[in-house]
Amino acid sequence: MISIAISDLKPALAGLTKVVSAKASLECLRCIRVDATPERVTILGTDLDMYASILLPGAYTEKTANFLFPLERLQAIARRLPPRSFIYLEEGKVAFDLGTGRVSENVEAPKLEEFPVEPAFEVKTVALPESFPRRFIETMGCSSTDETRYVLNGIQLDVSDPACHNMVGTDGRHMFSANSFTLPLSESVIVPNHKLLLWRGLADVPWALAAQKKKNSHLVRIAAGNWTMTLKTIEGNYPNWKQVVPNSQQHRTNITLPEEHEFTPIVNGLPGGDLKDKPVDLIVEKGSVSVKDTCGGSSIVLEGATAKGPDIRIRLNRDYLTKAFDYGLNRIGLVDPMSSMHFTCEGRQMVVMPLRTTDYSQPDKPTDAPTNQTAQQEPQTEKKPMPAINGHTNGAATPHLNGANGSSTQPAEKPAIEVAIDKLDGFKATF
Repeated sequence: MISIAISDLKPALAGLTKVVSAKASLECLRCIRVDATPERVTILGTDLDMYASILLPGAYTEKTANFLFPLERLQAIARRLPPRSFIYLEEGKVAFDLGTGRVSENVEAPKLEEFPVEPAFEVKTVALPESFPRRFIETMGCSSTDETRYVLNGIQLDVSDPACHNMVGTDGRHMFSANSFTLPLSESVIVPNHKLLLWRGLADVPWALAAQKKKNSHLVRIAAGNWTMTLKTIEGNYPNWKQVVPNSQQHRTNITLPEEHEFTPIVNGLPGGDLKDKPVDLIVEKGSVSVKDTCGGSSIVLEGATAKGPDIRIRLNRDYLTKAFDYGLNRIGLVDPMSSMHFTCEGRQMVVMPLRTTDYSQPDKPTDAPTNQTAQQEPQTEKKPMPAINGHTNGAATPHLNGANGSSTQPAEKPAIEVAIDKLDGFKATF
C-alpha cells in the first residue's frame, strides 16, 4: 500500500487535470498510472499528445506496485480530506483516515496493459537559466489557438542563428520573442501550446530541456521541478518572424515607461472594453503620454511615462497593450499610426499591429446600406424577360413580353422595372 500526503497529492492532481480528460473516449485515458518502488513513487497521465509524470518525494511504500487509478475518483476523495491527512493507494482499493478510523473503498480501473506506453527518450535534459520558465510561459501566451493555423498553435524554439537563440510566439496580430539564453537543440522545433505548459505552477521551478528526432518527427522533453513532460512537436514551417520586427532606426517617436507602474488597471478601466477589438488610443503630445477610450473620449495621463519625437496617436487592442505592460516591456517605438508598434526590454520584444481608426463608439450593427444601394441601382439596369416555359414566365400565369398583353383577357401586370421605380419613389417620399 502506498502512503501519500494530501498536501503533496493536491498540487500533483491540479497539474494532471490539465492533461487527463474526464471526457476521454477510452477509460484508460481517464486514469493515471501509479508506479511505486521503495525508492520512488510517480504518477503519470496522458492525452496521447503529452505524457506528464510527477515524482511524489514524500510518498512511501514497501513493495513495488504498478496500476491504474481513475483520476476523477481520486480528486473527489482528496477534495474532502484535510490538508494534513494521508491517503493510501493499492491496486483496486483506496483508504483514508477521517479522524474516526481508517475508511477503505474498492475501486474499479482498467488493466495496466491498456494504458499507452510512454515514448522512450534517450537524450538527457540540459538545465536552463532561471529566467527561462517565465519567458517560455510568456511566449506561449502569445501563440494562436486558431485551429486553421495549426503551425502557430505553439512556439518556435529557434536555433537557426547560433549566436542568438530565440523562442517566438505569435497569433498573427501580435508577436513576442525572447533570447539571452542557449537552447540545447540541434535544430529548431515548434512546441505546442499545451495547457500544462501554461500552468503557473511550473513558473517558479528550475527547468531542463532536451529534444530527439525519430524518423521525420521530433519529441521534446521538459523537466520542471518534480515534473517530467514528453510531447510531440508541431511539424511544419514556422513563419519568418524576423521580417516583421521593425528596425529601431525607423522609430520616429520613442516612449519610455517607468520600471514600476500601475498602468494595466488604468487601461482596463477605460470604457469600450466590450467593443470589438477592445480599442484604446495611445497618444503622445508634447512629450506627455496618455491613453484615451474611443467611446466617450475619457483620457488619462500615464504618470512617469516620457516620450521623444513627433506627436502621434495610434489605436490598438488594449489586451495587447496591457500584456506588454505585464511582461515588463518598458520601451515603445512608434513609426506612424498605421505601422506596427515595437515594445522592447533587455532581449525581449513584442510587435503589435495597430487598429484602423474606424468608429468604435457603438458595437457593430447590421446596416441597410447595401440594400438601398441595390434598390437605387436596380432601375438603371434593363432586365430581359426569361423565355416562357410551359406557358409560364417568371411565375406569371399568362405569358407576356415587356408588359405586352397576350391573348388572355386578364389585366396586364406591371413590368418589374416599373414596380421597382414605384417602390423607390414611395420610399423617397416616406423618407
